[in-house]
Amino acid sequence: MIIGLCGSALCLLVFGFAKNFYVALAARLLAGAFNGYIAVIQTVVGEVVTERKHHAFGFAMIPLFWNIGCVVGPLIGRSKYLTRPQPQDVGFLLAPTSFYESFTTQYPYALSNAAVSTFLLVSALSAFLFLEETHSGFTQRYDIGLATGDSIIHFLGLKTPTRPWNIRQNTTTSPEINEATSLNAESVTSYASTLNNPEHIEVEEHIPFLAALGNREIFSHQVLLSVVAFFTIMFHTLVHVQFTPVFLGGSFQRDQLSFPWHIKGGLDWKTEDISTLLSTVGFLGCLIVLVIYPIMDRYIRTITGFRIACIMFPIAYFVVPYTIFMTPGYNPDLPSWVYETVLYSSSMIEIIGSALAFPQVTILIYRATKPKHRALVNSTVMAASAFARFMAPMIWGSLTSFFEEKGLAQIPWNLLALIGAFSVYLSFKIDDYSEDTVNRGEV
Repeated sequence: MIIGLCGSALCLLVFGFAKNFYVALAARLLAGAFNGYIAVIQTVVGEVVTERKHHAFGFAMIPLFWNIGCVVGPLIGRSKYLTRPQPQDVGFLLAPTSFYESFTTQYPYALSNAAVSTFLLVSALSAFLFLEETHSGFTQRYDIGLATGDSIIHFLGLKTPTRPWNIRQNTTTSPEINEATSLNAESVTSYASTLNNPEHIEVEEHIPFLAALGNREIFSHQVLLSVVAFFTIMFHTLVHVQFTPVFLGGSFQRDQLSFPWHIKGGLDWKTEDISTLLSTVGFLGCLIVLVIYPIMDRYIRTITGFRIACIMFPIAYFVVPYTIFMTPGYNPDLPSWVYETVLYSSSMIEIIGSALAFPQVTILIYRATKPKHRALVNSTVMAASAFARFMAPMIWGSLTSFFEEKGLAQIPWNLLALIGAFSVYLSFKIDDYSEDTVNRGEV
């Protein structure tokens, strides 16, 4: 995870300082080689949150902070001080020949990427100093980062937990435990209970990937369906996130529009308007995770909530291209707030679906997998996520360009709605391995 965070920070810096397409492409390829960090974080959360009743809360934290990033990210990107500032916007602060202006003119995206890289590096440093190793085979090894973090905590006058290497050291140096060298009983008990957890006792099996694919004990029918569902949702949500701004920022071509079959161009939105939309729906996603998701988890089964979330995707995708016929430029009788309301509603439906779907499909994969096989299945999910990030922009970029030239810009969105409908189909094929739902009386 730390390697992924640092690698992503490095790739963003290279991307921000790129002066040509090939350097930018190399930065993106390098980012793919590091394979990100989201799937690794999902694995860590699965290893930390061992009690079933805490699964929903633990896995919901990932989309929560993702949506916080969806709020902060566009604000950084639209900032006139970080991304391509105009001379008239910053002239009252700095002289026209200042180093700041010359730097941002030469590297218009460097500062915004550096700001995001700073967030990643701070996260990596926090993980290095304060996050405990969750892999069952490495929990007792000496961790120099964690030891350094404990020293910082102790220097601040706070209580530090007893680490496994402290237990071994005290046992070796003093066979008799007295008042002066006694360990923190609560910490030792907590650590022992963690080791005694069946999920931590069971040793993970190391099986070649190709051999494991044919092993139905590992990749059972339910596991395969859940992984495919994860890949499908990652694919179409990524397309929506990346190509909605393309449609919004495209030039408005009234003479190329004919309801309902002929669409070319976009809505001609400014960067500030697009950023406002993305930040608004990101803020809504935070509220969904904080308010709606806990209520859903309390009263309905995970699989039921997952199905509800998947149903939202095809609805949200289908209406996007047709909002162009609601604009005053095409239909002067309609005020501008009509198409803006429809567009915001569509984006909000999609963000609700993704905010609910990702934690629930992650829980479904976690529950369907045996503890000793979770490392292999999680790595497969990571590979599926990376493959979706690789395929989605390439395929949809080609489709969008092809149909845009034909004046059929709605076709890619219709196809995306079909992929969303396929995820609905998969959700009804997946079962929920939740032995405690019967006692809870969930629907």
